[in-house]
Order: sequence, then C-alpha cells, then structure tokens
Amino acid sequence: MWNLSPDYLLQIKEELKGRQAAIEARMAEELRGIASDLEDIEKLESVAYSVAVKHLPQLKPADDHAGEFASLAPAAVELPGEQPTVEPEGEAETVSSRWRVRA
Repeated sequence: MWNLSPDYLLQIKEELKGRQAAIEARMAEELRGIASDLEDIEKLESVAYSVAVKHLPQLKPADDHAGEFASLAPAAVELPGEQPTVEPEGEAETVSSRWRVRA
C-alpha cells in the first residue's frame, strides 16, 4: 500500500516543476542559438547577392527590370532571360552551394 502524504505529493510536484523549468531553459537557449545561426546565414546570403549583383556583369539588372530587382531576396538570384547552364557530359558538379560564378 502507498503512503501518499500531502507533503510527499508537494515534494514530487516541486521536483517536476524544477525539471520542467530546466528543460524549458535548455530549449530556449537552443532556440536562441538556432535563431542566431539563421540570422547569420540570411546576412551571408544578402551580402553574397549584393556582391554578385555589383561585381558580376551577367548578374547586373537591366534598366527595364530595375524595379523587379529592388525587392529580390537572396534566394532569387535567377534573372529574367537567363539561360540555365548545361554541364558537359561526364563532368559532375561538385559544389554544393547555390552561389555559382559562371565563366
């Protein structure tokens, strides 16, 4: 038979609240770390896109499309009228980045 006194139940309840608080604190810390990493990646994408548009002639927006490029996010690097690059047979692409310099 169990001996469940009010003091024992209160002790267990407080212990569980403490464990819950510790888990929530760890989770909040991990979420802050992930948010920081995502922010860093977004900054990197933005800088990479900015550099590509400024310094690579094939990525410079034409005057008639200037309004379209003002709101482009770094994920949308494809320009209107741009033809996809075809890899020669037998040469597999080894770069995993979506930022590529076309020669």
